[in-house]
Amino acid sequence: MKAQTTYGEKVADARMRFAFYGRVSTEDNQDPTLSLPRQLANCERAVAETGGRIVAHFYDVESGAMRLDARGSGKGLVGFDIPIPRDGGLVDLIEEASSGQFDAVVCESINRLSRNPSVTFRVEEQLADEGVRLWAIDEPFEESFGSIVLRHVNVGLARGYLHELKVKSRQGIETAAKQGRHAGGKPLYGYRFAEQEHPNPHKAQQGLRIKVLEPDPMTASVVKTIFHDYVIRGLTITELQRKLNSDLERYPPPQSPDPKRRTGMWGRSSVWEILHNPKYTGYQVWNRRQRRRGGKINPPEKWIWSEEPAHEPLVSREMFDRANAAAIKRDNVTKAAEGHEDYRKHIYVLRSFLRCGICGLRMHGKIRRGRNTAYYTCEINRRHSGLVPEDHPRMVYLREDKAGEKVVEFLATHLFGPDRIEALKRSLAEIGPEADNAHDEVDRLGTELDGIKKRIRRLVTNLEAQEPDNEIADDIRARLEELGTLRAKKQRALETAEKEMEQVPDPESAEALVAALPLLDVDWELVSDQDFRDVLAALNFEARYNPTKRELTIRVTLVPELTHPDGGRAPLLSVPPAGFEPATHGLGNRCSIP
Repeated sequence: MKAQTTYGEKVADARMRFAFYGRVSTEDNQDPTLSLPRQLANCERAVAETGGRIVAHFYDVESGAMRLDARGSGKGLVGFDIPIPRDGGLVDLIEEASSGQFDAVVCESINRLSRNPSVTFRVEEQLADEGVRLWAIDEPFEESFGSIVLRHVNVGLARGYLHELKVKSRQGIETAAKQGRHAGGKPLYGYRFAEQEHPNPHKAQQGLRIKVLEPDPMTASVVKTIFHDYVIRGLTITELQRKLNSDLERYPPPQSPDPKRRTGMWGRSSVWEILHNPKYTGYQVWNRRQRRRGGKINPPEKWIWSEEPAHEPLVSREMFDRANAAAIKRDNVTKAAEGHEDYRKHIYVLRSFLRCGICGLRMHGKIRRGRNTAYYTCEINRRHSGLVPEDHPRMVYLREDKAGEKVVEFLATHLFGPDRIEALKRSLAEIGPEADNAHDEVDRLGTELDGIKKRIRRLVTNLEAQEPDNEIADDIRARLEELGTLRAKKQRALETAEKEMEQVPDPESAEALVAALPLLDVDWELVSDQDFRDVLAALNFEARYNPTKRELTIRVTLVPELTHPDGGRAPLLSVPPAGFEPATHGLGNRCSIP
């Protein structure tokens, strides 16, 4: 019996060419000039044992948690003299995989490639598409069930390590902030760094010191002036900006860490940031801003404050609170809350109920400021290209007041008005042919399905009479498989048709449901109320607007629970129970929009 050939023997025969990939994280305290040569030496030893050779070298100094499109920039290599020739980073490695320069990629462990599972598996798949293997030397080279499981375990461990590292790092920063230590970065405007002896005696013996904030003689007075003018004198941020820019020698502006953003002038955001930074009260505060892109300010309850003052304050806590109270009072959000017409939030009554008649997607509310008019729109630039037909207009508009008038007219005539029963009869007469078609479709599909079942039974009888291995039996099995697929398809179509038939209203029950609704006077003021949206939801209200025909199709679906006092769905429509059979009935109407 021939022994199984191992991948090591295959490598020795083929003299496989390997590309080395190494990485040192910026979050670790490792020296890239030592770590990368060590990784390469371990990989060279493993490759040599299999008879292969390393022909290219790729490595990075960066975090393994980064997304793939942010990898391989090479910025982390600045300042290091690494004694390994570099053919590029991770992105370059992927691009070179199609060149045929190497047959496999080797790394010390899978977490050297990335600690982000999506990046790891994406790189592995892209390399595999080019016929290049990815081998971590702490895993078997031969691909098997066990090696695949081990790879996923190692990737999971790398992801777990990254999560634990982030959690512990955050906890450490929180603890340091509570103790009043500076969390990193440049000093706050109005302050400068001063060094103190490290509180850890062992680190103090090593000469390590910590940075604390102390008032800057040049800019501390500027911060005090900003708070005084804003709170005491009542200047706005724009007025403060003009004052500060009028004498830049007296009021030197903050400098952005990015040289490209430095203007040498005061901006509104710079003034705003000073007025809203609680560190000027003398406390150390961390987690004011989100760590993601954009840096939005977190809610104050998520801020981490030091337990005691950490540095000399430039303003009192009372002054800071008054500045924030003044900012809130001047803010447009407060104006909206106080009921100012220019800032009041508009309620779109038909939102989520109204759909575009061309693409079937929900239309959204929009205010055209020039006309101060509310519209419902369907814009193709806000839709996925695969969800809209090619002939869809760039923009579909429907004025809210015009649509509201038609909705009120429908409710008044078809549901809550004295002539609603006659309107219902006209609607049911229009859908009468639909009911006949639904019944005919169910009968047709049922007949076809019975015929298929009979043919299957006959084939099964014929198959039992045949020898197991002859050609006729194989043909019968193939035909049975085709008929089985066809039967499943017809069964699904029948179930769909039966559901559609159930939706066809029964005239007698539908009239009883409508008659049970109360007689109401409906006007536009009621429609404009947010509570009326609950009524529309209880009525299962639906509307579609066809811009080509300028036609609004309205449909409501009544259920017995709607008129039952214990249903809890719409108190406006509650009447004594009438003992209806459980069924669903629809009412519809079309109206033109002028």
